Amino acid sequence: MRRARYLLLLLFFCSGFLFVDCHNKLSANKFKDVELAHVLPADSLPPSDPLRDKMDTLEKFADMVGERLNGTFIIARHDTVWVERAYGYRELFKDPTGYGDVTYNDLAARKREESNKITLSTLFDLASVSKQFTAAAVLKLCADEKLNLTDSLYRFYPDIPYKNVTIKQLLTHTSGIPEYFNFDFGVYDTMMFITNEQLMKVLAVQKYPIMFRRGAQFKYVNTNYAILAAIVAQVSEMPFEEYVRENLWKPAGMKNTRFFTEIVGIYPSEDSKEYPFVEKGLEYVDVTPIEEYAGKVARGHWRNAALAPYDRLNSILGDKGVYSNVEDMVKWTNAFYINAEILPREWVDKAIKCQNILSNGKTPAEMYGYGVRMEAKPEHGKVIFHGGLWDGFHNVWLYRPSDGLQIIFLSNYYNRAHTGRCDQLLEIIDL
Repeated sequence: MRRARYLLLLLFFCSGFLFVDCHNKLSANKFKDVELAHVLPADSLPPSDPLRDKMDTLEKFADMVGERLNGTFIIARHDTVWVERAYGYRELFKDPTGYGDVTYNDLAARKREESNKITLSTLFDLASVSKQFTAAAVLKLCADEKLNLTDSLYRFYPDIPYKNVTIKQLLTHTSGIPEYFNFDFGVYDTMMFITNEQLMKVLAVQKYPIMFRRGAQFKYVNTNYAILAAIVAQVSEMPFEEYVRENLWKPAGMKNTRFFTEIVGIYPSEDSKEYPFVEKGLEYVDVTPIEEYAGKVARGHWRNAALAPYDRLNSILGDKGVYSNVEDMVKWTNAFYINAEILPREWVDKAIKCQNILSNGKTPAEMYGYGVRMEAKPEHGKVIFHGGLWDGFHNVWLYRPSDGLQIIFLSNYYNRAHTGRCDQLLEIIDL
Protein backbone atom coordinates (compact mmCIF):
# COMPACT_ATOMS: atom_id res chain seq x y z
CA MET A 1 0.00 0.00 0.00
CA ARG A 2 2.79 2.37 0.99
CA ARG A 3 4.65 1.48 -2.23
CA ALA A 4 1.54 2.18 -4.35
CA ARG A 5 1.05 5.54 -2.60
CA TYR A 6 4.71 6.37 -3.26
CA LEU A 7 4.31 5.54 -6.93
CA LEU A 8 1.18 7.69 -7.17
CA LEU A 9 2.99 10.63 -5.55
CA LEU A 10 5.96 10.14 -7.86
CA LEU A 11 3.66 10.04 -10.88
CA PHE A 12 1.91 13.20 -9.67
CA PHE A 13 5.12 15.16 -9.22
CA CYS A 14 6.58 13.94 -12.51
CA SER A 15 3.41 14.86 -14.35
CA GLY A 16 3.59 18.28 -12.69
CA PHE A 17 7.13 18.79 -13.89
CA LEU A 18 6.18 17.59 -17.34
CA PHE A 19 3.28 20.04 -17.37
CA VAL A 20 5.50 22.93 -16.30
CA ASP A 21 8.14 21.96 -18.86
CA CYS A 22 5.54 21.72 -21.65
CA HIS A 23 4.04 25.02 -20.54
CA ASN A 24 7.45 26.71 -20.67
CA LYS A 25 8.08 25.33 -24.15
CA LEU A 26 4.68 26.50 -25.30
CA SER A 27 5.30 29.96 -23.85
CA ALA A 28 8.69 30.13 -25.55
CA ASN A 29 7.01 29.49 -28.88
CA LYS A 30 4.60 32.40 -28.55
CA PHE A 31 5.20 36.03 -29.38
CA LYS A 32 4.97 38.31 -26.38
CA ASP A 33 1.94 40.61 -26.57
CA VAL A 34 3.23 44.20 -26.60
CA GLU A 35 1.05 47.27 -27.01
CA LEU A 36 2.58 50.69 -27.61
CA ALA A 37 1.03 53.79 -26.03
CA HIS A 38 0.33 56.88 -28.14
CA VAL A 39 0.48 60.55 -27.20
CA LEU A 40 -2.64 62.48 -28.23
CA PRO A 41 -2.32 64.86 -31.20
CA ALA A 42 -1.27 68.40 -30.26
CA ASP A 43 -4.75 69.87 -30.73
CA SER A 44 -6.17 67.27 -28.33
CA LEU A 45 -3.80 68.16 -25.50
CA PRO A 46 -4.86 70.78 -22.92
CA PRO A 47 -3.24 74.22 -23.43
CA SER A 48 -1.47 73.86 -20.08
CA ASP A 49 0.31 70.66 -21.15
CA PRO A 50 4.03 71.50 -21.77
CA LEU A 51 4.12 68.82 -24.48
CA ARG A 52 1.45 70.59 -26.57
CA ASP A 53 3.75 73.11 -28.30
CA LYS A 54 6.44 70.50 -28.91
CA MET A 55 3.95 68.06 -30.39
CA ASP A 56 2.60 70.78 -32.65
CA THR A 57 6.13 71.48 -33.93
CA LEU A 58 6.86 67.78 -34.41
CA GLU A 59 3.63 67.23 -36.33
CA LYS A 60 4.39 70.15 -38.65
CA PHE A 61 7.88 68.74 -39.13
CA ALA A 62 6.34 65.37 -40.00
CA ASP A 63 4.11 66.96 -42.63
CA MET A 64 7.12 68.75 -44.12
CA VAL A 65 9.18 65.53 -44.29
CA GLY A 66 6.21 63.77 -45.89
CA GLU A 67 6.42 66.03 -48.93
CA ARG A 68 9.39 63.93 -50.14
CA LEU A 69 9.53 60.83 -47.95
CA ASN A 70 8.24 57.61 -49.48
CA GLY A 71 8.10 55.41 -46.42
CA THR A 72 7.37 55.52 -42.70
CA PHE A 73 8.84 57.19 -39.66
CA ILE A 74 8.25 57.24 -35.94
CA ILE A 75 9.29 59.27 -32.93
CA ALA A 76 8.87 57.48 -29.59
CA ARG A 77 10.11 57.69 -26.03
CA HIS A 78 10.27 54.33 -24.28
CA ASP A 79 7.05 52.54 -25.32
CA THR A 80 5.09 55.72 -26.04
CA VAL A 81 4.72 56.89 -29.63
CA TRP A 82 4.82 60.66 -30.08
CA VAL A 83 4.45 60.90 -33.85
CA GLU A 84 4.24 58.28 -36.59
CA ARG A 85 3.52 58.69 -40.27
CA ALA A 86 3.24 56.62 -43.45
CA TYR A 87 3.67 58.22 -46.88
CA GLY A 88 3.76 57.06 -50.47
CA TYR A 89 3.61 53.71 -52.18
CA ARG A 90 5.01 50.20 -51.87
CA GLU A 91 5.84 50.29 -55.58
CA LEU A 92 6.29 53.55 -57.50
CA PHE A 93 5.39 52.20 -60.97
CA LYS A 94 7.39 54.90 -62.75
CA ASP A 95 8.83 52.58 -65.41
CA PRO A 96 7.33 49.32 -66.78
CA THR A 97 10.69 47.54 -66.49
CA GLY A 98 10.34 44.72 -64.01
CA TYR A 99 6.53 44.60 -64.19
CA GLY A 100 6.04 42.09 -66.99
CA ASP A 101 3.42 43.20 -69.52
CA VAL A 102 2.39 46.41 -67.72
CA THR A 103 2.31 49.39 -70.10
CA TYR A 104 2.99 53.05 -69.35
CA ASN A 105 -0.75 53.68 -69.47
CA ASP A 106 -1.34 51.12 -66.74
CA LEU A 107 1.38 52.40 -64.41
CA ALA A 108 -0.52 55.33 -62.90
CA ALA A 109 -3.60 53.22 -62.18
CA ARG A 110 -1.51 50.48 -60.55
CA LYS A 111 0.26 53.04 -58.39
CA ARG A 112 -2.99 54.55 -57.09
CA GLU A 113 -4.49 51.22 -56.03
CA GLU A 114 -5.40 51.26 -52.34
CA SER A 115 -3.42 48.08 -51.71
CA ASN A 116 -0.28 49.81 -53.00
CA LYS A 117 -0.30 52.55 -50.37
CA ILE A 118 2.30 52.36 -47.61
CA THR A 119 0.88 51.91 -44.11
CA LEU A 120 2.53 51.76 -40.70
CA SER A 121 2.47 47.95 -40.94
CA THR A 122 4.27 47.83 -44.32
CA LEU A 123 7.51 45.83 -44.15
CA PHE A 124 10.78 47.40 -45.33
CA ASP A 125 14.16 45.81 -45.93
CA LEU A 126 16.16 47.13 -42.96
CA ALA A 127 19.46 46.61 -44.82
CA SER A 128 22.35 47.13 -42.37
CA VAL A 129 20.02 48.10 -39.52
CA SER A 130 19.66 44.27 -39.39
CA LYS A 131 23.17 43.90 -37.96
CA GLN A 132 22.06 44.59 -34.39
CA PHE A 133 19.99 41.37 -34.44
CA THR A 134 23.03 39.36 -35.48
CA ALA A 135 25.10 40.97 -32.74
CA ALA A 136 22.35 40.27 -30.19
CA ALA A 137 22.21 36.60 -31.28
CA VAL A 138 25.98 36.29 -30.80
CA LEU A 139 25.82 37.95 -27.38
CA LYS A 140 22.95 35.65 -26.37
CA LEU A 141 25.08 32.63 -27.15
CA CYS A 142 27.93 34.21 -25.16
CA ALA A 143 25.62 34.88 -22.20
CA ASP A 144 24.50 31.23 -22.41
CA GLU A 145 28.19 30.18 -22.38
CA LYS A 146 27.98 28.51 -25.78
CA LEU A 147 30.29 31.03 -27.42
CA ASN A 148 33.10 33.35 -26.35
CA LEU A 149 34.06 36.71 -27.82
CA THR A 150 37.68 35.50 -27.94
CA ASP A 151 36.86 32.36 -29.93
CA SER A 152 38.69 32.25 -33.25
CA LEU A 153 37.16 31.65 -36.65
CA TYR A 154 39.26 28.47 -36.89
CA ARG A 155 37.05 26.78 -34.25
CA PHE A 156 34.08 26.94 -36.62
CA TYR A 157 35.58 27.05 -40.11
CA PRO A 158 39.11 25.59 -40.10
CA ASP A 159 39.38 25.73 -43.92
CA ILE A 160 38.94 29.49 -44.08
CA PRO A 161 42.30 31.32 -44.17
CA TYR A 162 41.42 33.96 -41.54
CA LYS A 163 41.68 31.41 -38.74
CA ASN A 164 42.98 33.73 -35.98
CA VAL A 165 40.26 36.34 -36.41
CA THR A 166 38.08 36.43 -33.29
CA ILE A 167 34.32 36.77 -32.79
CA LYS A 168 34.88 40.23 -31.31
CA GLN A 169 36.89 41.35 -34.35
CA LEU A 170 34.06 40.23 -36.62
CA LEU A 171 31.54 42.13 -34.48
CA THR A 172 33.64 45.32 -34.55
CA HIS A 173 34.75 45.29 -38.22
CA THR A 174 38.43 44.99 -37.26
CA SER A 175 39.00 41.57 -38.86
CA GLY A 176 40.60 42.64 -42.14
CA ILE A 177 38.44 40.13 -44.07
CA PRO A 178 37.52 41.48 -47.55
CA GLU A 179 34.05 42.66 -48.63
CA TYR A 180 32.01 39.91 -50.26
CA PHE A 181 29.97 42.50 -52.18
CA ASN A 182 33.07 42.84 -54.37
CA PHE A 183 33.42 39.13 -55.23
CA ASP A 184 32.72 38.07 -58.79
CA PHE A 185 29.35 36.33 -59.05
CA GLY A 186 30.96 33.60 -61.13
CA VAL A 187 32.62 32.12 -58.01
CA TYR A 188 29.29 30.85 -56.70
CA ASP A 189 28.23 27.39 -57.92
CA THR A 190 24.52 28.03 -57.76
CA MET A 191 21.90 29.30 -60.18
CA MET A 192 19.72 30.79 -57.47
CA PHE A 193 19.93 33.05 -54.44
CA ILE A 194 23.22 32.68 -52.58
CA THR A 195 23.25 31.50 -48.95
CA ASN A 196 25.61 32.05 -46.04
CA GLU A 197 26.96 28.51 -46.29
CA GLN A 198 27.68 28.99 -49.98
CA LEU A 199 29.57 32.17 -49.08
CA MET A 200 31.59 30.24 -46.48
CA LYS A 201 32.54 27.67 -49.12
CA VAL A 202 33.68 30.44 -51.46
CA LEU A 203 35.83 31.98 -48.71
CA ALA A 204 37.44 28.59 -48.08
CA VAL A 205 38.11 27.88 -51.77
CA GLN A 206 39.08 31.32 -53.06
CA LYS A 207 41.18 32.28 -50.02
CA TYR A 208 40.99 36.02 -50.71
CA PRO A 209 43.91 37.88 -49.11
CA ILE A 210 43.38 39.71 -45.85
CA MET A 211 43.12 43.53 -46.20
CA PHE A 212 45.12 44.31 -43.04
CA ARG A 213 46.41 42.59 -39.92
CA ARG A 214 43.49 41.73 -37.65
CA GLY A 215 42.82 44.39 -35.04
CA ALA A 216 45.03 46.95 -36.79
CA GLN A 217 42.25 48.94 -38.53
CA PHE A 218 38.53 49.55 -38.50
CA LYS A 219 36.89 48.95 -41.86
CA TYR A 220 33.15 48.42 -42.15
CA VAL A 221 32.72 45.17 -44.08
CA ASN A 222 29.50 43.18 -44.49
CA THR A 223 31.34 39.84 -44.69
CA ASN A 224 31.96 40.02 -40.93
CA TYR A 225 28.26 39.80 -40.08
CA ALA A 226 27.48 37.21 -42.76
CA ILE A 227 30.12 34.98 -41.14
CA LEU A 228 28.64 35.65 -37.69
CA ALA A 229 25.20 34.51 -38.89
CA ALA A 230 26.74 31.24 -40.12
CA ILE A 231 28.45 30.77 -36.75
CA VAL A 232 25.17 31.39 -34.87
CA ALA A 233 23.50 28.68 -36.96
CA GLN A 234 26.35 26.25 -36.35
CA VAL A 235 26.61 26.79 -32.58
CA SER A 236 22.86 26.85 -31.94
CA GLU A 237 22.23 23.91 -34.30
CA MET A 238 19.29 25.89 -35.68
CA PRO A 239 18.77 27.89 -38.88
CA PHE A 240 19.83 31.48 -38.22
CA GLU A 241 16.29 32.69 -38.95
CA GLU A 242 14.80 30.33 -36.38
CA TYR A 243 17.32 31.19 -33.67
CA VAL A 244 16.72 34.93 -34.06
CA ARG A 245 12.94 34.56 -34.11
CA GLU A 246 12.75 32.29 -31.07
CA ASN A 247 15.34 34.06 -28.92
CA LEU A 248 15.00 37.71 -29.94
CA TRP A 249 11.83 38.57 -31.84
CA LYS A 250 9.31 36.51 -29.91
CA PRO A 251 10.39 37.83 -26.48
CA ALA A 252 10.25 41.37 -27.94
CA GLY A 253 6.77 40.91 -29.40
CA MET A 254 7.92 41.54 -33.00
CA LYS A 255 5.08 39.66 -34.68
CA ASN A 256 5.46 41.28 -38.10
CA THR A 257 9.21 41.01 -38.65
CA ARG A 258 10.49 38.51 -41.24
CA PHE A 259 13.61 37.51 -43.14
CA PHE A 260 14.03 37.96 -46.88
CA THR A 261 14.25 34.19 -47.22
CA GLU A 262 10.67 33.99 -45.92
CA ILE A 263 9.42 36.86 -48.08
CA VAL A 264 10.31 35.06 -51.31
CA GLY A 265 10.16 31.46 -50.02
CA ILE A 266 12.94 29.84 -48.00
CA TYR A 267 15.70 28.26 -50.06
CA PRO A 268 13.76 26.66 -52.92
CA SER A 269 15.47 23.63 -54.42
CA GLU A 270 17.31 23.97 -57.70
CA ASP A 271 15.06 21.39 -59.40
CA SER A 272 11.93 23.39 -58.66
CA LYS A 273 10.50 24.30 -62.07
CA GLU A 274 8.72 27.34 -60.70
CA TYR A 275 11.89 28.98 -59.43
CA PRO A 276 13.25 31.71 -61.73
CA PHE A 277 16.88 30.77 -62.17
CA VAL A 278 19.42 33.17 -63.58
CA GLU A 279 22.42 32.54 -65.74
CA LYS A 280 25.49 31.85 -63.61
CA GLY A 281 27.42 35.02 -62.93
CA LEU A 282 24.47 37.40 -63.22
CA GLU A 283 23.53 39.61 -60.29
CA TYR A 284 19.74 39.86 -60.10
CA VAL A 285 16.81 37.46 -59.88
CA ASP A 286 13.41 38.20 -61.41
CA VAL A 287 11.23 37.08 -58.51
CA THR A 288 8.40 38.64 -56.50
CA PRO A 289 7.27 38.07 -52.88
CA ILE A 290 5.19 34.96 -52.28
CA GLU A 291 1.42 35.46 -52.03
CA GLU A 292 1.38 35.67 -48.23
CA TYR A 293 3.54 38.81 -48.28
CA ALA A 294 2.67 40.29 -51.68
CA GLY A 295 0.55 43.12 -50.22
CA LYS A 296 2.65 43.67 -47.10
CA VAL A 297 6.13 44.29 -48.45
CA ALA A 298 7.64 47.45 -49.93
CA ARG A 299 9.93 47.11 -52.97
CA GLY A 300 13.11 49.15 -53.20
CA HIS A 301 13.60 51.89 -55.80
CA TRP A 302 16.72 53.58 -57.13
CA ARG A 303 17.24 57.32 -57.09
CA ASN A 304 15.56 57.59 -60.53
CA ALA A 305 12.48 55.83 -59.00
CA ALA A 306 13.07 52.66 -61.07
CA LEU A 307 12.23 49.37 -59.37
CA ALA A 308 15.27 47.65 -57.85
CA PRO A 309 15.21 43.91 -58.66
CA TYR A 310 16.18 41.43 -55.97
CA ASP A 311 19.92 40.90 -55.73
CA ARG A 312 21.18 37.31 -55.58
CA LEU A 313 23.03 38.29 -52.39
CA ASN A 314 19.74 39.13 -50.63
CA SER A 315 19.56 35.69 -49.01
CA ILE A 316 22.95 36.06 -47.36
CA LEU A 317 21.80 37.02 -43.88
CA GLY A 318 23.39 38.58 -40.81
CA ASP A 319 24.58 41.77 -42.47
CA LYS A 320 21.10 42.51 -43.90
CA GLY A 321 17.98 40.58 -44.91
CA VAL A 322 15.52 41.53 -42.15
CA TYR A 323 12.15 43.06 -43.08
CA SER A 324 10.32 45.01 -40.39
CA ASN A 325 8.18 48.07 -39.67
CA VAL A 326 8.59 51.07 -37.38
CA GLU A 327 6.39 49.81 -34.53
CA ASP A 328 8.17 46.43 -34.36
CA MET A 329 11.49 48.30 -34.20
CA VAL A 330 10.22 50.37 -31.25
CA LYS A 331 9.22 47.13 -29.52
CA TRP A 332 12.71 45.76 -30.16
CA THR A 333 14.44 48.87 -28.82
CA ASN A 334 12.40 48.74 -25.62
CA ALA A 335 12.78 45.01 -25.03
CA PHE A 336 16.48 44.73 -25.84
CA TYR A 337 18.10 48.08 -25.04
CA ILE A 338 15.83 49.89 -22.59
CA ASN A 339 14.37 47.09 -20.46
CA ALA A 340 17.09 44.43 -20.96
CA GLU A 341 14.42 41.74 -21.25
CA ILE A 342 16.35 39.59 -23.72
CA LEU A 343 19.90 39.73 -22.34
CA PRO A 344 21.30 40.66 -18.93
CA ARG A 345 22.03 44.39 -18.62
CA GLU A 346 25.81 43.82 -18.63
CA TRP A 347 25.62 42.38 -22.15
CA VAL A 348 23.35 45.16 -23.40
CA ASP A 349 25.80 47.72 -22.02
CA LYS A 350 28.63 46.02 -23.89
CA ALA A 351 26.64 46.23 -27.13
CA ILE A 352 26.25 50.03 -26.90
CA LYS A 353 29.78 50.73 -25.70
CA CYS A 354 32.59 51.58 -28.12
CA GLN A 355 34.26 48.24 -28.82
CA ASN A 356 36.34 48.83 -31.98
CA ILE A 357 39.47 49.97 -30.15
CA LEU A 358 42.48 48.98 -32.26
CA SER A 359 45.46 46.84 -31.26
CA ASN A 360 47.56 50.02 -30.86
CA GLY A 361 45.08 51.32 -28.27
CA LYS A 362 43.60 54.00 -30.51
CA THR A 363 39.89 54.57 -31.06
CA PRO A 364 38.81 55.16 -34.68
CA ALA A 365 36.87 58.29 -35.57
CA GLU A 366 33.85 56.06 -36.27
CA MET A 367 32.89 54.40 -32.99
CA TYR A 368 31.29 50.97 -33.29
CA GLY A 369 29.84 48.72 -30.61
CA TYR A 370 28.25 45.37 -31.35
CA GLY A 371 25.96 45.85 -34.37
CA VAL A 372 25.49 49.57 -33.72
CA ARG A 373 27.30 52.86 -34.16
CA MET A 374 27.52 55.57 -31.52
CA GLU A 375 28.26 59.24 -31.31
CA ALA A 376 28.58 61.65 -28.40
CA LYS A 377 26.90 64.93 -29.34
CA PRO A 378 27.75 67.82 -26.96
CA GLU A 379 24.27 69.31 -27.30
CA HIS A 380 22.27 66.06 -27.37
CA GLY A 381 24.31 63.48 -25.46
CA LYS A 382 25.22 59.96 -26.54
CA VAL A 383 23.14 58.44 -29.32
CA ILE A 384 23.18 54.86 -30.62
CA PHE A 385 22.31 54.49 -34.29
CA HIS A 386 22.73 52.61 -37.54
CA GLY A 387 21.89 53.36 -41.14
CA GLY A 388 20.87 50.96 -43.87
CA LEU A 389 21.30 51.21 -47.65
CA TRP A 390 20.54 48.29 -49.93
CA ASP A 391 18.88 47.97 -53.35
CA GLY A 392 16.76 51.11 -53.14
CA PHE A 393 16.03 51.01 -49.40
CA HIS A 394 17.30 53.85 -47.20
CA ASN A 395 16.82 53.62 -43.43
CA VAL A 396 18.03 55.03 -40.14
CA TRP A 397 17.42 53.83 -36.58
CA LEU A 398 18.43 56.02 -33.64
CA TYR A 399 18.13 55.47 -29.88
CA ARG A 400 19.23 57.76 -27.02
CA PRO A 401 19.94 55.80 -23.81
CA SER A 402 19.59 58.81 -21.48
CA ASP A 403 15.84 59.21 -22.06
CA GLY A 404 14.72 56.29 -24.24
CA LEU A 405 14.15 58.51 -27.29
CA GLN A 406 13.82 56.68 -30.61
CA ILE A 407 13.74 58.09 -34.15
CA ILE A 408 13.27 55.65 -37.03
CA PHE A 409 12.98 56.29 -40.77
CA LEU A 410 12.25 53.44 -43.20
CA SER A 411 12.12 54.27 -46.91
CA ASN A 412 11.93 52.25 -50.12
CA TYR A 413 13.00 55.14 -52.35
CA TYR A 414 16.60 56.29 -52.29
CA ASN A 415 15.93 60.02 -52.78
CA ARG A 416 17.65 61.04 -49.50
CA ALA A 417 14.38 62.53 -48.20
CA HIS A 418 15.32 61.97 -44.56
CA THR A 419 19.06 62.67 -44.73
CA GLY A 420 19.99 64.90 -41.77
CA ARG A 421 16.46 64.81 -40.33
CA CYS A 422 17.47 63.07 -37.08
CA ASP A 423 19.68 66.00 -36.10
CA GLN A 424 16.86 68.42 -36.88
CA LEU A 425 14.45 66.39 -34.75
CA LEU A 426 16.92 66.32 -31.85
CA GLU A 427 17.11 70.10 -32.03
CA ILE A 428 13.30 70.34 -31.75
CA ILE A 429 13.00 67.78 -28.97
CA ASP A 430 15.82 69.22 -26.84
CA LEU A 431 14.63 72.83 -26.97
